[in-house]
Amino acid sequence: MRKMPIAWSAFAALFFLISGPMQSVLAQPDTWLTTVEKTDFRETPRYAETMAFCQRLADVSPMATFGDYGTSPQGRRLPLLVVDVDGLSDPQEIRRKDRQILLVQNAIHPGESDGKDASLILMRDIAISGKHRQLLQRTSIVFLPIFNVDGHENFGPYNRANQNGPEQMGFRATAQNVNLNRDYLKADAPEMQAWLAMYQRWQPDFLIDNHVTDGSDHQYVLTYGVARHREVSEPLRNWTTSVLEPALVEGMAAEGYKVMRYFSMHHRPDIGNGINIPEFSPRYSTGFGAVRNRIFLLVETHTLKDYRTRVMGNYQLMLEVLRLMNRERAFLHQNNLAAERESAALTGQYLALRQEIDFGDSTWMDFAGKAYRMVDSEISGNKWVQFSDRDTTLRLPVFGHIKVTDSTRVPYAYLLRREWPVQLAVLKRHGLRIRYLEKPVSLAVESYRFKQISWRSQPFEGRHMANYETELIREERHYPAGTAVIVLDQPDSRVACHLLEPGSPDSFIAWGFWNGIFERKEYAEDYVLEEMSRKMLSEDPALEGEFRQWLKDNPKMAENYWARLYFFYAKTPYYEDLENVYPVGRLMETTTLPLRDTLEN
Repeated sequence: MRKMPIAWSAFAALFFLISGPMQSVLAQPDTWLTTVEKTDFRETPRYAETMAFCQRLADVSPMATFGDYGTSPQGRRLPLLVVDVDGLSDPQEIRRKDRQILLVQNAIHPGESDGKDASLILMRDIAISGKHRQLLQRTSIVFLPIFNVDGHENFGPYNRANQNGPEQMGFRATAQNVNLNRDYLKADAPEMQAWLAMYQRWQPDFLIDNHVTDGSDHQYVLTYGVARHREVSEPLRNWTTSVLEPALVEGMAAEGYKVMRYFSMHHRPDIGNGINIPEFSPRYSTGFGAVRNRIFLLVETHTLKDYRTRVMGNYQLMLEVLRLMNRERAFLHQNNLAAERESAALTGQYLALRQEIDFGDSTWMDFAGKAYRMVDSEISGNKWVQFSDRDTTLRLPVFGHIKVTDSTRVPYAYLLRREWPVQLAVLKRHGLRIRYLEKPVSLAVESYRFKQISWRSQPFEGRHMANYETELIREERHYPAGTAVIVLDQPDSRVACHLLEPGSPDSFIAWGFWNGIFERKEYAEDYVLEEMSRKMLSEDPALEGEFRQWLKDNPKMAENYWARLYFFYAKTPYYEDLENVYPVGRLMETTTLPLRDTLEN
């Protein structure tokens, strides 16, 4: 992290003490206008301009420190700017000052540049003008001006067909065509791997993820998403609904901004059919925050609003969060710690893994919309929605009741043999504490057998995701020395469960990390099986009835002669008993194990 020269730092600090806020900005005010301000909110700065502006802030202000936390696949620095009232840039030093840490993340989708421009203005106002400086007495800010730096430089006027400005912007995906806001848990992208290391170092108390949303026209300047159901621990869930959401809505309204929770249309294209209030799995920022015992606030400015309105609405939202964090510092800190304690004590309890909207349950709301009409389209053959500029209030059904569709009883520990280094590396990136068996043991564990296995016909985020049903199995397994053991008495136990439980939509197995276990590697010839099956029937008369019942229950399989023969093959010692069997063991009871902290070769 680069700081300004010592002589200049001392001068600037003295200036602050003598004059308070740097109202003269040590030069003409125009020299500190951001690109978006200089162009009347028509243009957003490129990567080099953004980096230069942040470096200049750090060179001039004693409160700002600029650096990076990694490098992109195309070789660009991943920028990070810390704003602290004392100029501190080490998280441990900041915590020793009893300050909390706010992480503000921008341009994970670089076409959605509102948060970047709002953050540059806010950083300038705090670090140079001294405006809002009082909000740093109890909070330090870590800004990520641009997360997806390579996508940001895939720059042009045609990246966001739905968006009202700026004139040019970056592209949604990375240079490797990864959508980073689907990558938080699986962590395939180098950018996300660097982000996770940065997160582990800073351990922020609250996070903001700035976006721009598409969809219908309406009066809301922005919508926000926040975890508030069974996916998040109870202390944070209660604080979110009773304190955070009312404060954001009321605070923004007082400044003239209408906001509401993030939504999608229930049935496109007619908003009159109602709206859905979704929940997010841990592949997304908001869901990731929930499994990490933190609030990760999704901010979605409204794509059809003019760029000035969107940027300044985003600016105001960040101010409201800062104000709330300062008012609620003690409560937020206590709730974060309580969430960590709750997560470290989940063994034996049931954890929600998959949640969906219950479309059989709805409420009603007065929606601040725009007048519109539905017209038959000779182009699409569908209805064409035409919005007007006239504000109107729509009475809409809201589908926001969330039901749990898959859960698991949390084990004492997971066991994973060392031949799976890719999965173990991801677990380590998430900061999970992993220990290793010092000597071989045999243990009674739970695991899963898979059936009805299929894959998406098209890749998703570079992977062919698997669909399956599971059958819980209990068996004794032998584990050699060096087997990884993840005991779930740790704050990030939810992360381990979502990666290792097949019922999670973002598990390793769902993302295709373990497709190899579904492959048979040894076979038997049909002429061998013909003879073998007859011998089995002659030795076990009851097998005849079982075979006939199988044919009745599986009419499609009964038409396949190989399937009929493999009915018998599967009952022989030759059949591979590891096919479709999950290699992860669930140790359900507290057990004393011979463990060491490092893996020795």
